[in-house]
Amino acid sequence: MLILAIDTSTAIATTALMEDGRLLAEYIQDSGKSHSRKLMLMIDEMLQSCGKKPEEIDLYACAAGPGSFTGLRIGASAIKAMAQVFDKPIAAIPTLDALAYNLYHFNGLVCPVLDAQRGAVYSALYKWEDNQLIKLEDYRVIDANELVQKLESYGEQVALLGEGTEVAAKYIDTANSSIYIAPAGHLLARASSSAMIARHMQEKGELDSCYSFRPVYIRKSQAEVEYEKKQGIAIRAMELKDVDDVWDIEKLSFRTPWSRESFLEEMQVNQKARYVVAELGDTVVGYGGMWFIVDEAHITNIAVHPDYRGQGIGEKRKHS
Repeated sequence: MLILAIDTSTAIATTALMEDGRLLAEYIQDSGKSHSRKLMLMIDEMLQSCGKKPEEIDLYACAAGPGSFTGLRIGASAIKAMAQVFDKPIAAIPTLDALAYNLYHFNGLVCPVLDAQRGAVYSALYKWEDNQLIKLEDYRVIDANELVQKLESYGEQVALLGEGTEVAAKYIDTANSSIYIAPAGHLLARASSSAMIARHMQEKGELDSCYSFRPVYIRKSQAEVEYEKKQGIAIRAMELKDVDDVWDIEKLSFRTPWSRESFLEEMQVNQKARYVVAELGDTVVGYGGMWFIVDEAHITNIAVHPDYRGQGIGEKRKHS
C-alpha cells in the first residue's frame, strides 16, 4: 500500500511517502505562510524522486486539526482534490495524535502543544502502553501557564513537543522541572507520523472519502453553545480595545491581511473611517468597516471569525 501523507496545520509544511510500512521519502519545510504555493510542488518533487505516479497512491493521509485555520484548509483542499480525481480514500489524522506519535515508545507522558494564540495552546496528553498510543486527556484549549502547572503536578517525566512549546517554555523552570522538551528532529510536525497512523486507521476501516473529509476544530461544549445562543449577537461601534480581536479575525480570514497598525490608523487618524464589531457576550466574533466619501460609503473589509460563520452574523446591522 502506497500512502501519501501531508501536514499543513502549522508553519511547517511536511509531506511523506510510505509504502507497506517503509518510508520512501519525507520532506519538511518551514514555509511560513506559503503552503498554498509550495505544497503541490513538494508533493510533485517527492513523487518524481521516488519514481512514483499520482495514480499509484492507494491512500491519502491529511492532518485534520486542530491547528492553523488557513493551513488546515489548504491541506484539506489539496488532498480532497487528489482523492476525488483518483477515487481514493482519506485518513483524517488528528494533529495532536500525529505529534505524539513522533516520540514512539517514549517512557513517560507525551504532551503535544500547538499555539492557539493569546497565551493559550491546543493540547492533549498521551502515553505509550503495549505498543499502543493511549490518549489520557482529550483535545482542549488551555492557558499555557495553567498547562505547565498541571503537567508538573503529575510527578513523572513529561515530553513536550509541537510549535506551542515556545509559548509554554517561558513558564518552565528548566533546572527543576520534570518537563522534557523534545529534540529538534522530533519537536515539530512530521508527515511520516501521519502516514503510520493512517495505516492503522485503514486496518480498522476508519477512513473518509473526498466528500466526507472535513478539517476538525476543537468545538465548544454544548453548554457554551446554548449559552451563546441565549446571549445573541450585538452590533456596536468598534473601540481601540477591540483592535487585537479584530486583527485576529483579519488574519484568519484573508491571505494578505491588514496589519495591526493599519487598524490603529483607521481608528485614530482616518476621519472618514467607520467600523463596527459583532459581539457575542464578551467575545468579538466579526467586524466591518467603511469609508464615508462625499455622499457614498465604501466598504473596506468585513469578516466573521471561522468558528461563527454560517449564522448570518455578516448580515446583521447596528441599530441606532
